[in-house]
Amino acid sequence: MRSTWPFIAGAIVAGLVTLFTLPILVATGLIMMAAGSFGHSEATLSGGSAFSMRDERGRVTSKLINTTYTVVSVPITGEPRPRRTLLRQRVTVGDDGVGRASLSAWLVGAPSELRKPPLFHISVAAHSANLGDDFLFWTEAGGRRTAYSLANGDWLFDADLPLVTFTFEPEARRMAALSQADEEYASKGGVAVFTYAAPGRVLRRVVLVVDDPMRAGMLRATLSATKLVTYTDEVLGGRVVELPLGSGAVRIPVTPNTMDIGRALLPPGMRLVPIQLWG
Repeated sequence: MRSTWPFIAGAIVAGLVTLFTLPILVATGLIMMAAGSFGHSEATLSGGSAFSMRDERGRVTSKLINTTYTVVSVPITGEPRPRRTLLRQRVTVGDDGVGRASLSAWLVGAPSELRKPPLFHISVAAHSANLGDDFLFWTEAGGRRTAYSLANGDWLFDADLPLVTFTFEPEARRMAALSQADEEYASKGGVAVFTYAAPGRVLRRVVLVVDDPMRAGMLRATLSATKLVTYTDEVLGGRVVELPLGSGAVRIPVTPNTMDIGRALLPPGMRLVPIQLWG
């Protein structure tokens, strides 16, 4: 009996020691875990390409999904340095060739940026899409190409004919696009919309208006048979963008900053109206 008391006393002491030291040990472990993870953060965006086929009672359909990620440095107006941006481009196309194209953008900085909603998200009907070297996101549907800004995702312009591109010194890249006038402009004699742009931004948009409605309709119907051209004309003072038409050519002088419609040469019965003044 005398020998059991030391054992009981030891057990009591050990229990008291454990009771008081356990919270300290737990707290120490948590602090060590926090210290181990301090300065380490990770975020991942996933989602890849896929091809699927489906049999619906003997009718086989397929769907193709292409997803790509790209990091680009996008010039932003008012910011001293280009903004590093992660772009996720996704194109989905079915058997009928009709699909959707989307683009989402995130800042490339801390991993926490990838946990936030995207800076912007574009989703439009299209059968193809690509990132241009002009800081534009291009989609194509029904033969029409559409340009969106990589700075904010805004729609910029449409192009129904191939672009013309050229460079002013020092390395001021410019482009001109032409699209057929939509219903709003066509109802007022509009034939085509000229867009003059720098990488990622529009400098000026004007509508080619024809006074004779029948002539305007004929020109709209045959617009796809022509194309924009550009060259240097010393008489007009430098670079010129020209649209050859059956009834004569529309020639518009351009500078690094604008289309100079005040010095443009047009066939009789035609005029150029700036988009912002339309109405």
